[in-house]
This record gives sequence, C-alpha cells and structure tokens, in this order.
Amino acid sequence: MMGKKGTAILMAGIIAAGTLAGCGQTESSGEGTQTATGNASGAESEAEEAKSDVTLTVAAAQDWIKDWDRKVAEEFTAETGIKIDFQLNPNDQYTNIVKAKLASGEGVDIFYANTGRGLLEYSPDKYAYDLSGQEWVSRYTEWGKECCTYEGKVVFLNTSSIDGYGFLYNMDLLEKTGKDIPTTFEELVALCDIYMDMGITPIFEPGADAWHGCVWVLQMGDYLNRKYPDMYEKLSTPEGKFADYPELLTFTEQLNQLVQAGYFGEEEDWLSYTWADRSEKMASGEFGMMVTNIGAAEDLWRKYPEIGADQWKMGLIPLAGNNTFSNNGGNLARVINKESKHIDEALQYFEFVARKENVQYLYDSSGSPNCAFADVTLNENVLWNSIMEACDNVTGPDFAASIPFYSADPIGKAYIEMFIGDKTPEEVIAQIDNDRATMFGVTQ
Repeated sequence: MMGKKGTAILMAGIIAAGTLAGCGQTESSGEGTQTATGNASGAESEAEEAKSDVTLTVAAAQDWIKDWDRKVAEEFTAETGIKIDFQLNPNDQYTNIVKAKLASGEGVDIFYANTGRGLLEYSPDKYAYDLSGQEWVSRYTEWGKECCTYEGKVVFLNTSSIDGYGFLYNMDLLEKTGKDIPTTFEELVALCDIYMDMGITPIFEPGADAWHGCVWVLQMGDYLNRKYPDMYEKLSTPEGKFADYPELLTFTEQLNQLVQAGYFGEEEDWLSYTWADRSEKMASGEFGMMVTNIGAAEDLWRKYPEIGADQWKMGLIPLAGNNTFSNNGGNLARVINKESKHIDEALQYFEFVARKENVQYLYDSSGSPNCAFADVTLNENVLWNSIMEACDNVTGPDFAASIPFYSADPIGKAYIEMFIGDKTPEEVIAQIDNDRATMFGVTQ
C-alpha cells in the first residue's frame, strides 16, 4: 500500500507531467500543432492499414482454443487490425505437426506448448523467443515466472493455472454406495464393483482420444520424485529409464486390472468415446467417475448448469500407493517462434492478452483454480479445494512438466494397446523408454 509520502510524490509527478505537456502545447503555434496532429493521424492511419494486412498464425491442438480466447483475439484485431488465425490440429498429431512446421522454416508465428521441460519437444534454443524484457512479466506469480522460464529466460505467456489430473466423482452416485472417495487401490476396486452391481459403468474413458491414456501415469510423478529425489534429474538424461522405478510397472499393472475387470464398460463403447463426450456422459448419471483435470471438469456444469458444482468432487488416482497430487507446473502456454517474420506484431498480441482486464476475463471464463498472474482476483474452486484436501496439500510437478520427451501421443497409444490386449504392462514401460531414447538421440 502506498503511504502519504509516496502518494504526494506520485501526485507531484502527475502535476509536473501535466505542466510540461501544457507548456509544450502553449509554446507551439496553432498551425504547428494542427500540422503535427494531422501528420500523426495520417501516420496512424497508414500504420493501421499496414497492420490490417498482417495475420498471425497460432498453432494449437483441436480443443485448446475456447470461445473466450477467440473473443480476446477479435478484440485485439479490432484495436490493431492484426488478425489472429488459430490453426487447430488433431490432439494426437499436434506435437509432430508443429515440429515439422518449425523445421520447415515456414513455421507458425505462435505455438502452444507445455510449460517447464515439456518445451524441449520444440527445440527452444532455436525457436523460443525471449520475453524476459516484457512489462507484463513483472506481474507473474513466483510459480508463474518459474514455470515460464527456460535457461534463465522467460519464454512463455501463461494465462493458465496450476492444474492436474484426478478422479472426478459424481457425489450423488457415490453417496448411494455408502462409500467415501477411495484412497487406496483396494478401495477403488471395491467401489467399482459396487457400481457394476448397480448397473453403473464405474469409469468413463475416452478411448478414441489415445492421448488420454498417458494422463493416468502422470499422477505418479510427484509421488515417486519424493520417494526418489533424483528421479527427475535422472529421467532428464538418455540413461534414465521408467523401468528403473518398479512402482511404475505396479501402477501399469493395476491400471490394466481396472480395464480387464470391465470397469471402463464394453470395449467397443469406450474405444468410441471422445474427450469431447465427457460432459454429456458424466451428466447422464451412467458413469461413476472419470480421470480429468480441473479446468476441463468445469465444462460439465457450464453445459449442464442444472446439475450444480456441489455434485462433484475430485480425488487422487490411488494406484501403486500414490497419495500426492502431481500438477502440470503451469499448464499450456503461448510461445513466439523466434524465426517468425512478425515478431513485433506477436509481441503486441502478447501485450494485449496480458492486460490485467483480459487475464481476469480469461481466468473467470475458464473456471481455472488459480492463475499465473498475481494481480488476478481468484474465485473459490470446489474441485481444487477437494483435491487439495485429498492430498493434504502435498503437490508437486508431474512428469510432463519435469522431464523432456514425456510425449502424450506415443505413451497414450502404448497404454491403449495394453488395454485392448496387444501389449503387456512390461512392454508398455519398455515402449516408453525406447521412444524416449530415440527422441534423445534425435535432439543430441
């Protein structure tokens, strides 16, 4: 809070600035003032006309860009004339498509990427523009700035939140079972058996979107990093292997048990479900729970407001002893391609998005549990509160935020192949390690 002395100095500065501005106008002749104004207006008109020809291409996966993102982009265009072209790609192909575009030399101007070590997928030394000198960086929270920093440079504009995956429970159905939210694998199995007896499919799984198969094991990251404090460091090298941590095999085996017990429902059904189906399916009352992140879960009562937020709570994924909440370290965020031909326009767009009123609007619209910007007024979030209660506020970054080459698409596909009987749990872990070894070899 500013004291009286600070306020007095500030007011004196404002008065002085006004006096100087007034002196300048007074000393100029009327003719000179009119000419200067006319020239400035002409220059602004020419600049606006030139800007109107610039279109910034922004790469994102299919369901990452929301209506509120488009609204902010439209307002930016209205103010500057610079157009925003959101180029949406299939979720399971996004990373490869963007990497190919960047490598071609005709890459997009802006692309979305996971904060933290997830950026390594996109050769940040070559493609990530340094944003450290931008004014809005000073408004980041401590964790916001940390997750947006690569090699000492801020390279992300992040209006997202710390989030992560857990089980979303329909509490009306759970209360009918007489059970609490499970905290162990055995309790989870017992609850699923009760749901089966009730004619309810225990778990909604969007099998048609293979990437979702990878988010289950994300939740082992913080738990294992606390047990093995050097795990993330080791897995950030070509020598580090998932197979070195037996709990990951146990987790994979237990996950496979859930599938083979029929807790996902009929195979032909869950293999046809998509991520976009989640709200409709959960609102139907036909499913007891699903694995989702908090931000995505908010879509449920946005589409079905009659249900109410108090009908839902989050719990941990309690496989293989997991009892902590692994967060994404800051979620997806925007990066300017260093090789873009429109750096200045991209910086203007980032400045516009980062304005306090726009960040607040994006936060309020998304239903996120928190925000990377410190000057946002936060709302109470029932799901965030419930997941923090479940983990006793013990949380840390997940695999995707902490190690290179935790790639959703190949990992998810390996798990789907296990679910349908084409791979063993051991083969899934081996596949993850083989894929990561290949990616290390490609980049070194």
